[in-house]
Parts: sequence; C-alpha cells; structure tokens
Amino acid sequence: MAQQGQSHEMVKGVVWEVPGDYRTAASDLIEMRSVGIEAVRTGLIFDRGLLELADSLDLVLYREIPFFGLSARSVQDSVVVVDSLVQQLLVTGKGLRSAGPIGLARYSDTTVPSLCPSLREWTSQIRAAGGTSYYITDFIEKDACSDEVDFVLLDALDEKSPSVFVTRWREAHASPVGLARIGTHVVSDELFGTRIEGSPEYQARFLENALTELKDVLPTYVFVHRWKDARLGLSPEAGDAVTAMPPDPYHRQYGLYSAGEEPRPALYVVRGFFMGTQTVFAFEGGEPAEQPLNWFTLVGWILLSMVAVMYAASPRFRSMIPRYFFSHGFYRNAVREAREVLPLTSTAILTITGLSIGMIATSVLTNLRLSKVALHLFTLLDESSRTALIPLLDAPFVLTVLTGSAALLSMAIWMGLWMAVSGRRTTLYPSQALMLAVWPRWQVLFILPLAMTFEAVGFIPLWVTAAMGLVWVVAAYWSTLRTTFDMSKVAKIAPGASAVIWFFNPLILGTLGVLVWMLFRRDEIAFVWHLISRS
Repeated sequence: MAQQGQSHEMVKGVVWEVPGDYRTAASDLIEMRSVGIEAVRTGLIFDRGLLELADSLDLVLYREIPFFGLSARSVQDSVVVVDSLVQQLLVTGKGLRSAGPIGLARYSDTTVPSLCPSLREWTSQIRAAGGTSYYITDFIEKDACSDEVDFVLLDALDEKSPSVFVTRWREAHASPVGLARIGTHVVSDELFGTRIEGSPEYQARFLENALTELKDVLPTYVFVHRWKDARLGLSPEAGDAVTAMPPDPYHRQYGLYSAGEEPRPALYVVRGFFMGTQTVFAFEGGEPAEQPLNWFTLVGWILLSMVAVMYAASPRFRSMIPRYFFSHGFYRNAVREAREVLPLTSTAILTITGLSIGMIATSVLTNLRLSKVALHLFTLLDESSRTALIPLLDAPFVLTVLTGSAALLSMAIWMGLWMAVSGRRTTLYPSQALMLAVWPRWQVLFILPLAMTFEAVGFIPLWVTAAMGLVWVVAAYWSTLRTTFDMSKVAKIAPGASAVIWFFNPLILGTLGVLVWMLFRRDEIAFVWHLISRS
C-alpha cells in the first residue's frame, strides 16, 4: 500500500564514526549542531556522558547493533547477543532524549519472513521502554519485515537520484522510510572543480543536487555519509562505541571533513540546506584533466591487429579457419596427421587468447567490484583474502597480466596432462595438443571488442557487465568440452579416461572448489541470490 500526502518535516542527519577520545567526540557533536544536524547515525554507545552531551545539544543518536549483512539464519543465531545489546542500550540511554532509535539490522536479508519474529520481539522490548526501532535494507519491493519496526532506512550512497528509492518504497509499503546514506566520495583533495568527478567540488554539487531533489519527496529521515573520512586500520571497537559502518574495503573518502580535519565544500552545502539559509551554491567548474592513454583499448587493438596480420600473412591459417568451423572432422584429421598443426601461429594465438582472457576478466571484475553483491561477498572472505584481492582490483593492468598468465599456465598444465596420458597409446605432439587446446577458445576474440567498447564508454549498467561475464564463463566451459572431445578423437583416448582428464581441467577444479565453499555457506549464498534477484 502506498503512502499518501507526505507533509512531515525531514529529520536531517549524518553518519558518524565515534572517535576514540571523548574530547574529539564532543568537538564533533558541537560542530554538527552548529551546521544544523539533528540526528546522528552511529554504532553502539555505552558512554552515558556522551549521550548527556548530545542531550544538551538537542542531538539524537541513532545507535545500531554492529552486525552487517547477515542472512536470516545468522540473525536468528545471534538472538541472544542482540537481546543483550538491546537491553544495554536501553539501560544506558534511559531518560535521555539523545538516546534515539535503535537500529536492529544493517543490510540483512529482510526478504525472508523467518527474520520478522525476531525483529518483532526486539521492537516490543524497545517500545516497552518508550523507544523506537528501525533497520537498514537493500531490498525495497520484496522487503517482508517493515511492519515489525517503526521505520526503515534505504541505502542511496553514490546514487544521483535518491528520491527514486523513496518513491519505490512508498509505492510498495505503508511504513515510514528514510535514507541511511546519501553522498559520493572524493578521489583526491588535489582535484578541483565540479566538472572533475572525484573532486571535493564535485562531491559538493552532488550533495546539492541530491538534497534539492529530496525536497520534493521528503523522506522521513536523511543521513549524509559521512562526517569525517574513515580512519585506516580501524579496530572493531573505538572506546565505548562500535562504528556505524564497517570500514570501506576500498578506503573511499566520503567525509564532509578529511581525515586531516580539513572541511570540504560539501560541509557548506549541508549547513545551508540543514539550517535553511542557502540552497544554491556557486562552485568553480575547473578544467577537465587530460585523459590518460587508455591502455585497455590500446592493448586490445594490438591483440586484434596481430590476429588480422596472421590471417593476411598465412595462407595455411586462412585455410584452416573454414575447416574448423564448417568441416570440423577434416580439421581434426589434419591435426591428427600433423599436416596442418601451425605451431608458430597456434603459439601466437595462445598468447593472444591468454591476454584477452585477462582483459575480459579485468573488465568484468573491476566493473562489478562496487556492486552490492560484490561488496557483500567481500564480507564473506577472510581478512587475508581481502587484503590480497583489493590491491589487484585497484591495479587493472596488473590484474590483467596475472589473470592472463594464470589462464596460460592452466592451459599448459592441462595440455601436458593430455600428452602424458596419450603417450601410452598414440603419440600426441606438443604442437598438436597446443592447436587442439587453443583454437576452441576463439570466442574470446569476439568478447574482447565488447570489453574494449565498454571500457571506452565508461559507465555501463551492471547487468551488461554481468551478461558479458556470463557469456565468457559459458564459452570457457564449452571450450573445455570441445577440446576434450577433439583430444580424445585425435589421441584415441577412451571416453572414461577423457572424462577424468576433463575433470582435472583447472577451470573445472576451480568450479568444484567454489561449489564446495558454497555448500558450507548455503545461507550466505542464498542471501547473495536474493541480492541479485530481489533488490
């Protein structure tokens, strides 16, 4: 049921990571009140002195249980801990107006009805003490538990049109809704001008546009993300508080203040809107920076040009292409009889294929890395895996070389396995194994131009990137089957033995490893699927 006639005042807030010392925390709260902030999203606060200070400033602290991205079963497994934390928060904040609503869940799977009874029980405890409750979710139309709390917050971070989230929610639900995070990040404080994405001025204009748009839909609550840049190397606990959000895996800078306590232009935008003194701001556009050489496009054209040169310069290569596609039996016979194995050409194609695979993988991974699914999967990895993976995602050229090298190495190992097994029956020469292993991967030469186009265009919808990745993965599986069939025919290996060798392909072994990992993380994987299909 949609909400009608929104005429309330919007609660204006900010996300705050509580500093480790009281003096800095007090200074932050005083400064927040001076710029018109009324509400503060934060973590657990058991320091009554801090709550009393906020009370004197007429600030309301929205304190949140420090669990992030839990499946429905994980929430149920945490009932005892949450019960204890809720009671501690109620006791600490008793009698203080600043001890505001309690956040019961952050980005958990609220599409599963089995989660709702727990939320209902905690909400009843909070209401009995005179308080209110909420949760933050990525799900809108498919959310199932909004009736169990007093209001819901949605995440609109980096979204240019946050009002769309509010409108969608009101079309699907009757409960009050707000925005847990709005804003965008600063790449470097050295950048300048609203035309330069990632500059402080761009961040300010982004917030100005978002807050202007929200005046038309008036969400019940809106929180700017965030007061200060996150501190690197943050421990889970800081003094008596647990942070409102887990550290950003990519260490992006969203603060109205830099980590060095320097105010950014976005602070003045927030002050103007929140105090009602100014809603239009003048920022210099700046000069667009010179675009660096697009190495991705350059390398891609070099690889495709190499294929074109081989086609033009090698009649034998040209003659084998129609055989492969239209007379595959003749192609296989030519390889078996070693008449047209083209060792140099196949070696060149192997190199081109490996680098192409690396470039396609890099395009898919780097474009999906900021998606909700990717960010959630990061939470399932251990700290050492995250530490190793994130620098690679920030260095696409290195990632291309590594993934391409891994593809080449895996093909070489698998080719060697085929040669070792075939040696007892029919001699399989390296040039023959190379040709049978490499040629079935022709699909990457058609997927590569798509990746080059997407990288040149810049922003593309996530579903387009995901679709390209899916096509690439399906093509990789098909290639292993095509190679297995051809190898078995050329080397006269029994079907059972061929199936065993296929099983030992690194791609198949890797898939098996992923499936085993998913088997032990069934609830989390179900949550991932819900993020894909329901958010």
